[in-house]
Amino acid sequence: MFRVSCPAFLSHSIRAMAAALLGAGFASPASAAPPSVTVTADQTLRFGSFFTDTTGSRTVSATGSVTGSAIIPLTGAPPSPAQFTFTYDRGNNANTAYSLLISVLVPGTASQVSGGVTGTIARFDTDLPGVGALLPGQITQVTLIGCQRRICSRTFRVGGTLQIARTSGGADLAIPLPLIVTVLAEL
Repeated sequence: MFRVSCPAFLSHSIRAMAAALLGAGFASPASAAPPSVTVTADQTLRFGSFFTDTTGSRTVSATGSVTGSAIIPLTGAPPSPAQFTFTYDRGNNANTAYSLLISVLVPGTASQVSGGVTGTIARFDTDLPGVGALLPGQITQVTLIGCQRRICSRTFRVGGTLQIARTSGGADLAIPLPLIVTVLAEL
């Protein structure tokens, strides 16, 4: 039996745009705060409980659909995609509509070994606009449009495919899901 969840570990950053603004002859108002980014993990990626004789896989998509290969589903917590909330505070109250160019990175393959069980997540998908898959180690750029206020917030989901190899026993796996979100530009 396997119960698998993927706690989300987040990193976020923002590239300083002040040099570009000052170089273009623009100065920030004295009351403006520096832009800031926050990414919160609202829900972990959960693959639920299942059994396999030797090898199998379970996919939980960003939309919540669940498929499996060579597994027997068991009762327990239901599978579900991870959910994150990205919040950008532009630092001023300008009423100008804007978009954000961000990058999203899953740094590498996520895996864990426990007893005679190895779990690996090497394929991820998301419901971010214009993006189907997140490939480990590859930066994906996304444009978030329709920001109207000082604070722009978006919720997005990440799903994945878990490959299981079992030589003996069972395990409760908690595979970290590292995610790095960087603001590249305010458009």
